[in-house]
Amino acid sequence: MKEIKTIEEVLKAMKWNGQALSFMPMKQRTAELCLEAVKYYGWAIKYVPKELCTVELCLAAVKRHSGALQFVPDELRTAEVCLEAVKGDGDALKYVPTEQRTPELCLEAVKQNSWAIKYVPAELRTLELCHKAVKQNGLTLQFVPAELLRTPDVCVEAVKQDSGALQFMPDKLRTPEVCLEAMKQNGWALQFVPTELRTLELMP
Repeated sequence: MKEIKTIEEVLKAMKWNGQALSFMPMKQRTAELCLEAVKYYGWAIKYVPKELCTVELCLAAVKRHSGALQFVPDELRTAEVCLEAVKGDGDALKYVPTEQRTPELCLEAVKQNSWAIKYVPAELRTLELCHKAVKQNGLTLQFVPAELLRTPDVCVEAVKQDSGALQFMPDKLRTPEVCLEAMKQNGWALQFVPTELRTLELMP
């Protein structure tokens, strides 16, 4: 492949190959060129020399592609960089250092992607956060702490969104009210209804 030497050549090459920066000679990978490259293709941060990684460059990378956070040096995964990443895709929470997973950041991640609740530390899975998750996707009920499952409206919200959430509730929490809501949403949920509650009144 022809050697790529200028910023213009890198950006032009990136139109057909996002990894074009990797073909650039190391000595040619300047701070200016690397910054422009990650603005165009966030994953290009993989090919940025560590000494050229700055907070500005990392922010630009995760703004373009949230998953690029996994290639940000640990010491540069600041609160600002991590927040920018989860705003773009809550799933990026899995790349956030544990000590950076604050209540505010976790809530932001779950707002963007309900499945991010998987990466929220157990002690931060609050009622508010769990409500946000199950309202978007009822199946995330499987990640709700047991003590919060005893809050009726959490279970009801979950089955309203997806009747399949019923399968993640202990039998004792599959009350007539909750089962009725699940059946209203989808009769398929009958398979998760306790036998003693399978009555004609329950049929939607």
